[in-house]
Parts: sequence; C-alpha cells; structure tokens
Amino acid sequence: MNILVTGATGFIGSHQCKELVQRGYQVFALSRSGRTGSIESLLSQKEFHLLVGDIRDADMMRNVIRDNAIKAILHLAALLPKSNKQNDPFLYFDTNARGTVIMLDAAYQNRVEKFIYASTLSVYSEPPEYLPVDESHPAQPATAYGVSKVEGELYCNLYAKAMNVAVLRYSGAYGQGERESNAVLTFIKQALANKPITIHGDGNQTSDFVYIDDMVQGTLLALENSQPGVYNIGSGREISVIDLAERIISITNSKSELVLTDKNTERPFRFFLDIAKAQKVLGYSPRPLDEGLHTYLKEFNVEVEK
Repeated sequence: MNILVTGATGFIGSHQCKELVQRGYQVFALSRSGRTGSIESLLSQKEFHLLVGDIRDADMMRNVIRDNAIKAILHLAALLPKSNKQNDPFLYFDTNARGTVIMLDAAYQNRVEKFIYASTLSVYSEPPEYLPVDESHPAQPATAYGVSKVEGELYCNLYAKAMNVAVLRYSGAYGQGERESNAVLTFIKQALANKPITIHGDGNQTSDFVYIDDMVQGTLLALENSQPGVYNIGSGREISVIDLAERIISITNSKSELVLTDKNTERPFRFFLDIAKAQKVLGYSPRPLDEGLHTYLKEFNVEVEK
C-alpha cells in the first residue's frame, strides 16, 4: 500500500515513517523544509520516497496523491505551540485548519481509502471537567493551537461521510529523537548531570506521558483497523510532576535534588486520558512509564537501575 505521511521529518512523523518502512509499506514522506536529519537512515530504502512541499498548496497535494497512487494518509503536519510564540490564531488556522481541509479534499478527490488525522489533548477544556478524559469530554480548547486542531477535526467529521477517517487525540509523547525539551527530557538531562531538578508550582499537577513507540503503534492500529472515529492515544495513566522527577532520579541513580520554584506552571491541574476505546476497538496497549523511561535512557548510554 502507498501511504503519504505529512510532517514526516517531525518527531512523531520520523518515527512513524521508520515503522511503516519496516512493515513493508511504500512511504511517501512529505516535508515542507526538506531537511532529512531525522529520516537520513531511510533515504537509501527502496520503500521510502521523500517529497518536499506544503500542505497548503492544494494543486500540489492533489497531484502528489494522484501521481503516487496514495491509498492512505497519515496527516501529522501541524504548526505546534512552540513554533509560534506569538500565539497568532491566523497562523494556526492557516496550517492546522486550512491545511487539513486541503488534505482532506485532495484525498477525497483521489479516492483515498483511509485518512488518519493527528489531533491533540489540547482540544479538551483546561482544567478538564472530569477525569479520566474520554472522547466524549467537551472540546473547549484554551489556546489558538487547540482551536485550530478542533477545526481540523470538524472538517474530518464532514469528510468522514465520504471516506474512512480516524481522529487520534495524542497526549504528550517522549522518547528517542526528541527535539523540544518537555518535562521528561528536561528532567533526564538534569538528572544525568546531577543538577537540581527544577519544578514549577507545587509539583502536584499531573500529566499523561506516552512513549513514542506506543504512539506510533496506536496510529498504525488505527490505520490497519477499518473502524473510523475519534480515539485517545496516550498512556491512560496520570503521574504528578514530582513523581516523574523522583522516578527519573531513581532510575538514573542521580544525585539530583528537587527544587520547587515560584514560577507558575502552564497546566496547574490534573490531566490524563481515558484510552479504553482505543484499547477495546483498536487493540491499543501502551507500556508502563518505567518501561518507557528505561528504553528511552538507552539513547543516553547510561546504566540505569532495574
């Protein structure tokens, strides 16, 4: 099967491409920048084809899908919050909403069989109305990024009347090849250097962290399963910031100490996803946090506590 992956050189996209190639799919990887760092190892593979283009170019997207006989699309490309510190709603709309409807329409016109849309936990209200957050929870995003992703979901709902569409609401991913420092990567770097681990707020706020390979597997299950719909893809478990830091200190045998700062956290509340639907319908089964951390730390060439 010929599969188009947008955002192919991003953190999630590059891992997704590697797994698809390993499974024998013909992968057409779309990158706006054309940079190949994260997918350099795939360039020599006969199943891998790098394309340079922009999802906002409607004519090009129609041609790419038609000329390469694309049967399925993993639409991962998006303008992320850290990419736009000005929080400009017009920029988010242009890429995340307008870009998505362009991809959906190009897919529809070329009879694509399956469309996977990468959404986000940021579509849910902050703080959540209840825990764990399931797919029926109100989608009332607090950011321009979240609004733009909901708009993309609404376009998916429109086109789902004519083709098989699955919407995946991802939680925060961690793992090999991360480029942006989230809490997991920041704490690992501080622990390995035996530096104080700094925590904003009181540290009791919780999050849902999923290992990148599990997110990739969840996406592939959605691709290979004929059931359309909306699915949460996360760990299904909550962990406080303090507990996360303490686990990393323990696993790495670090001498780091915890330091609480007066700086406010951006998410001062509890949050984690209900993944029961993905487990039941897709067969999704993410690994426990400790197992993910042990696997991740192999990248740093350190001996970890079992």
